[in-house]
Formats: sequence, C-alpha cells, structure tokens
Amino acid sequence: MTNRTMKRQLITILLALVAVAGHAQIKVSIRGIAPKETKSVSICKNLDGSGGTDSIAVTDGKWEYREVLPDSVYVLLFVSDISAIQEKMDDVVAVRVDSIPTEVDLIAGTVKGSKGSIGMNEYVRGIVDCMKNDNKGNLFKLMRKVVMDNLDSMIPLQFVPMIYQGLSIGDLQKIFYPGAPYENHPAMQEAKEHLAKLQGEHQEFLASQTVRAIGNKFTDIAMNDTIGHEHRLSEWCGKGRYVLVDFWASWCGPCRVEMPNVSFCYDKYHAKGLDIVAISFDTSKEAWLRAIKTIKMPWVHLSDLAGWDSLGAKTYDIKGIPANILLDGEGKIVDIDLRGDMLEEKLTEIFGE
Repeated sequence: MTNRTMKRQLITILLALVAVAGHAQIKVSIRGIAPKETKSVSICKNLDGSGGTDSIAVTDGKWEYREVLPDSVYVLLFVSDISAIQEKMDDVVAVRVDSIPTEVDLIAGTVKGSKGSIGMNEYVRGIVDCMKNDNKGNLFKLMRKVVMDNLDSMIPLQFVPMIYQGLSIGDLQKIFYPGAPYENHPAMQEAKEHLAKLQGEHQEFLASQTVRAIGNKFTDIAMNDTIGHEHRLSEWCGKGRYVLVDFWASWCGPCRVEMPNVSFCYDKYHAKGLDIVAISFDTSKEAWLRAIKTIKMPWVHLSDLAGWDSLGAKTYDIKGIPANILLDGEGKIVDIDLRGDMLEEKLTEIFGE
C-alpha cells in the first residue's frame, strides 16, 4: 500500500471524527516538541481539512499553538515539515479540541492532556497501523471502540454505517439512545432498520418497548433444573452479582461453537462476580444432559424441554440462538447477544483483566 493510497483511505475512514458545525468557541493551548532539525509544524483542522490549516514555527525543537477555535473544528492533526515531505502518515499526531492544556511529542508520537485527546491520538495511530498491516479484524475493533467511546458526539455518524452489521444488538441500542445527536441523520437509517430487523420489529425502534432493552429489569420465569427441581431466575438475578442468562440448545451447532468462549469467560470472571444461568430450548432431556456433560458447562442449567415453545423464548422474544442477556447486580440489562470477543471485552470492561 503506497503512502498516497493510505492517505486517501485514511481520510475516507476518519471523516467520522469530524464534528458537525456549531456556534461555540474553544480556546486551545498546545505545546509541543519536534526533532531539532524541524523548522515548522503543520496543523490540519479536522481530518479532512474542512476547518482549514495552520503552520507554526519551531525553535530548537519546541513550538506552541494557542488559538480560539469554533466547535466546528473537532480534531487537530500535527505533522512536522520533515514528516510531511517524507509523507510518513505514522508520524501524524492527533488531539481532540478542548480547553485542557495539551502537550504533543512529535518525536515519540504521544499526547499528554485530556482523556479525549489521548484517546483520539490512539485511534488515529491505531487505524493507520491497521491499514498498513491490512489488519481488518483489529480495524473493526478499533472503529467500534471509537464509536462506543464517543456516543455524545457526531463521531459515530460515519463509522456506524460501515460497521453496523458486525455490532451486537446491545451496542446498537446504546448507539441509538434517545436524544443521540446523530439519531435522526439519514446516514444512520440503514443501521436503525438493521436493529429493528434483529429485534423482529417492523416499526421504528423504541428501546422502552422491548423486554430486552438496555436498562430494563429482567423478567422472572420458573423452570426445572437437571434433576427436576423448579427454580426461578430471581434466585440468581438481582442478588448483587452479574448474571449472564444464556439461551442455547444441544442441537444448536453455533451454540456449541460459542460454548468454549463462554466457558473461558466463566472460568475467568466467576470468582470476580459472574454467574451463568443457561436456558435450554431442548426437547430431549437425555440430549440436554449429555451435552452439558460433554461440553463441560459447570453453571446453572434450566429448561422446560419445550423447544421453541419454551417459556424462555416467549418471555424474552428469542428468535434465534445462541442468544444471551447480561444483567448487573440489580438485575438490570446491561447488554445482550454478546458473542465471541464482544463477551470477553464487555466482562473485562466490568471486572478488569
């Protein structure tokens, strides 16, 4: 991949980091260092240059940028004249525009300042690195993180249309929270329709009307365990520990593929406060018990052995499995349908490494 091609792709991908114009002004105070041979530092206002450019002189490797900027300028990119001539995209340093004093190191490529500025620099440099190494998997994870970390801004506007098909329903519910600044933008329409389709709805998504909406309290149900004793979800849910209610079946191939990941997360986080209650859509008790033993699933198991007529499917509007609901210690839904890396990422966010 040439530097020029990478520049064009970077601009295309990172347009989402440009904020919609407003009316407020922000005073920025940024100091920096650069290689001693540097004569000037170029500043690009917004990643597509829509805010214009500046250039400041460098003296003995030091420079300073103080300016009052409109809130239509959301991101600043800094690059030394040396790197600009060499077209070295990985020498670019990015900061998020805010009023917190910031230090930029164009030698090490680092930023000291607000959490937003530090994160913005990591995002940009991470995306450049993913593109250089053609790492699409990490690029998706990074773009998802950009979105989820900046839901109070317009940043998700163009990232979400690119990655929404890989996002969980829980992520999409968080993204389309009531009052989101980008909520009714036409560019988000396909993602909203995708969310409605996943939920089995045929109208505009209204989070407050779905039983699995983020923030809702769990709905209690009763089923038998593996030896025929009746139990209720409320015996575990809302008791102070996080609970993953996992919907599966022994005959479900994707469920069995996902189970090693669930087991890994259970082993890693059970002692830290995670319980799992598995609700099976089996009809054969023998097959159900055999799968539990074969796959080695040492958590709570419940089933009414009614297949798709299961009370679990009806109560929680489950249209496909595997599916799950993650509840906090109060029994409120914090996320749903976490599969693969997303489950571990969410639990790491809650419990730490």
